[in-house]
Amino acid sequence: MMKPNYNETIGEEPLLSLIIWPHRSCNKKTFRLMLVIIGFILIAPTFLFLNIGFALSILPFSLLSLFLLFFVGNKNFNDALLIEKLKIYPKKIILERKEPNNDIKKWHSNPYWTKVNIYNNGPVESYLTLKGNGKEVELGSFLTPEERINLKKIIDDTLFKLSSANFSRY
Repeated sequence: MMKPNYNETIGEEPLLSLIIWPHRSCNKKTFRLMLVIIGFILIAPTFLFLNIGFALSILPFSLLSLFLLFFVGNKNFNDALLIEKLKIYPKKIILERKEPNNDIKKWHSNPYWTKVNIYNNGPVESYLTLKGNGKEVELGSFLTPEERINLKKIIDDTLFKLSSANFSRY
């Protein structure tokens, strides 16, 4: 991993500052409530059988299903901790990605030389990348294809403002 200098000019405001994160359709409190309800639905019927041997043969499968739901739900919450921050300054673009395991990956480039690309044959539909400084990095792979296309338009519009002669700040 490259560790370039990311010092930003003090007092300089970014032209574009975005924080991007995965959609979270359920919070932890709602997930716990769902887990309790599903647990009751899976476990209660096993005790309705008069034959305790038959009930005990079903119980491990119900508990296994409940455990798998708990495990997958927690993995989903951990994966949703991903955050990407994009800042575009007149002389620098900075992309910072905080992974679910708290690793931080940083990338920067000169806006004049940065290209915004969308690939239709990438790992996801409308795969969005930024290319500059000798490297190509993905952006918003967890977004919907429409959101990635809109994000590309926002970034392109900002970069166009920087390259136009009418941009009066610099």
